[in-house]
Amino acid sequence: MRKWTLIMLVALMGLVLLAACGSPATPTEPTAAPPTAAPPTTAAPTAAPTTPPEAPAEPTAVPVQEPDKRTQNLEGEKITFYHFGDLSGPYAAITGPLVFGMEDAVKAINERGGIRGATIEVRFADTGGSIDEAVAAYDRFVGSDPNAMIMITYGSGEVEALASRFAEDKIVNLSAGLSAIGFYGPESGYTFGLGPIYPDQFGLFLDYITANWATIKPASAGDEIKLAYLSWPGAFGQGALTPKTRAYAESLGVQIVAEETYDLSPTADTTTAILNAQAAGANVIWTNTLAFGPAALMNGLGALGLKQEFVLGGCNWAMDLATYAFVSDPSLAVGLISPFPYLWWNNADHPGIQYAASLFEANGRPAGARNVGYLMLVTGVDIAVQAIEKAIDTVGFDNLNGEAIYNALTTMGPIEALNGVVRVDYANGVRAPQQAQIRQIQGGPDAFNVLQDWTQMPDLRP
Repeated sequence: MRKWTLIMLVALMGLVLLAACGSPATPTEPTAAPPTAAPPTTAAPTAAPTTPPEAPAEPTAVPVQEPDKRTQNLEGEKITFYHFGDLSGPYAAITGPLVFGMEDAVKAINERGGIRGATIEVRFADTGGSIDEAVAAYDRFVGSDPNAMIMITYGSGEVEALASRFAEDKIVNLSAGLSAIGFYGPESGYTFGLGPIYPDQFGLFLDYITANWATIKPASAGDEIKLAYLSWPGAFGQGALTPKTRAYAESLGVQIVAEETYDLSPTADTTTAILNAQAAGANVIWTNTLAFGPAALMNGLGALGLKQEFVLGGCNWAMDLATYAFVSDPSLAVGLISPFPYLWWNNADHPGIQYAASLFEANGRPAGARNVGYLMLVTGVDIAVQAIEKAIDTVGFDNLNGEAIYNALTTMGPIEALNGVVRVDYANGVRAPQQAQIRQIQGGPDAFNVLQDWTQMPDLRP
């Protein structure tokens, strides 16, 4: 029994083991692989993505930090105005008031805080009317200041002698010496006029007398205008007589029938010049002189009894209070006609004239200095300050030089110095005002009255 039980137990364990190991697989026939499909003749297109992939981000640019330009709060800095002219020679009578105007205008600006806080310093040299002394003064100024940037001059001769130097050294020259050669010569460019060149003034005078001849001609004159040019020798005295003005006169039907010079002296005798003009048939006289120059002609015409035989005209300097210091009788000045490129002291309601008058009174200047020169330099300093301020805004104070001031002057457009006492625009190669009035002396000193209001002048630059 036990033996049977043991046999059964062994058999049962064998079945359990066989089940755990699994039955052996029944071998089958290998199955054939399905036929391979032929490849398509055209590859299936790949669909384009609906959104393009993002480009890699650009690196962020680091801004370049420009150095700050100093344009304000310039306290402690200095800007030097250089000027030189004749205070001891033949032109001293007109240069003195010019210097007064310069000094008084600068003083007032410094009292108001200067140019953005910078103080204006003034350095002057007396040339005695010598061109050589003017050149020497220029050399001294430039030699002592490697950044000399602005100079003011007063005579045509010195302007012509130094025009190329100003341009070469890039120093702005504001000038009351209104030389066409000095402003427009081939080696010039940095010289700017505070008044119109003499050829343009002469051309405007010719325009006026031809347009109004019927009403202004002397009683003894016919319909033809015959002009005598009576003036000083030298760059200033002969400055209005050029090939262009000769041609312009001819185009208007004006005959230049006499050309005479007389001495550059308060005691000059003009008798010969006047009589030669009369003998040539002249009925108009033009003079490019100032102070005692026009007075010498007025005195000569009076002495000869010929005042009513001529229309007397002269450049802007001729119609001035300085003339009255030398004329023997104020009535002899009545009738003088002149181009007038600024307002006058009798425009007392104009703010620019009021400002100039206040400076004159505050500084106790003598009555004889209340003239064209003083007025012109007050406006000239205003022009200089406007240009320097624009230059500072453009390049900064630390880069301020003559070239920056030049660039400012030539890009500012119309400038109305002292609210329009003088009108100028130095753009497009222009180097001097081209607008003026025509005025006539119609009474005693200061009765310089308007015959023709502001007019564009003929362009007769060389």
